[in-house]
Amino acid sequence: MARTWRFRWWIPPLALVTAVLLILLTQVVLLLAGNVAALLGGRTPTADSPLGAEIPDLAFMLIVLATMTPIVFFVARVVQWRRVGGLFSVEGRMRWGWLGTCFLVALPVLAAYLGVLYVLQLAGGSGEAFVGPFVGAERFLPALAVILLLVPFQASAEEFALRGFLMQLVGSYGRGAAERRGGSPVSRLLRTPLLGILVSGTVFTLLHDYHGWALADVAVFGVAMAWLTWYTGGLEAAIALHVVHNLAAFTLSAFEGTLAEAATGGGSWEGVVGTATEAVLFCSAVVLLARRRGLRRTAPGDPDAVQAPPERRRLPHWVMRPSPVQDPAGAERPGVHGSHFQTPPGPQQGPYGPPYGGYGPPYGGGTAHPGR
Repeated sequence: MARTWRFRWWIPPLALVTAVLLILLTQVVLLLAGNVAALLGGRTPTADSPLGAEIPDLAFMLIVLATMTPIVFFVARVVQWRRVGGLFSVEGRMRWGWLGTCFLVALPVLAAYLGVLYVLQLAGGSGEAFVGPFVGAERFLPALAVILLLVPFQASAEEFALRGFLMQLVGSYGRGAAERRGGSPVSRLLRTPLLGILVSGTVFTLLHDYHGWALADVAVFGVAMAWLTWYTGGLEAAIALHVVHNLAAFTLSAFEGTLAEAATGGGSWEGVVGTATEAVLFCSAVVLLARRRGLRRTAPGDPDAVQAPPERRRLPHWVMRPSPVQDPAGAERPGVHGSHFQTPPGPQQGPYGPPYGGYGPPYGGGTAHPGR
């Protein structure tokens, strides 16, 4: 999708550096603004709490991550000089119906994921509660409002940046089979989704502040969503599961009052098994539905999707050739170059003359209607 006819070898690294710098600059600006807001509100910001309070910190983190969406849109349009819609899917747009279907699939898959975690915890005999005690409505409800409002933007931003922008950036180096040196082993390898999936999954994992089993958990999710994005030709499925999964995870943390530790920790092997089960179930269901619906997986014949500039549109030949004009006395004289409005209507054509005379009344045969 990113290898348009405007592609040059230096565009992907330039786009990547520009995106990273803009993301870092945005985070620094927002961090400074958050610290100032905390000080003005009588709170003390710290490295772990930029706004000095649990719920404002949660909102700040989600907003910072959500800013990746406009940044990668800007870089795709200005630096790569291509349509932003190409980040959504091979159709060049968000396939909203398919997105809704994937959301419906994600809900029972999430229930299965939580069920697997619960069963594994019981089988482990640790004696710990699956969910901690309720923190209280005065803390839970404001946090829930922030989660429902901002998590969809945070989760979708990570998909746009990593499964959209980054994967396409890597894939743009794969020469087409018809291009020069397109048949080389390196070109054939780069045309496969393998490298893009691995790079996207690795970066997604490293951007999370986890260690131990939790890193493996995130890696499984990231690689699965990258593969699914390639297979379905769009981000809709990955966005759906990511949003639903994060809504559940943040809501459970808010319920038990552990939002401060929601994005950190070492995880457990039970979590890895649960996430692997979730990924397998969701990918299997989505693949079956995509096949039944005949979902488009490759880009249609779009001028921006080919390896050569689009041909310039030319005016029709009948506009460019001079047409003879009949005067009232029957003599023929040259017409004005490029004009087809000089021939008065005859018995078998309308007032506008050829080439519109064959479309039936009032432009076909019959009485002329000058001035229409």
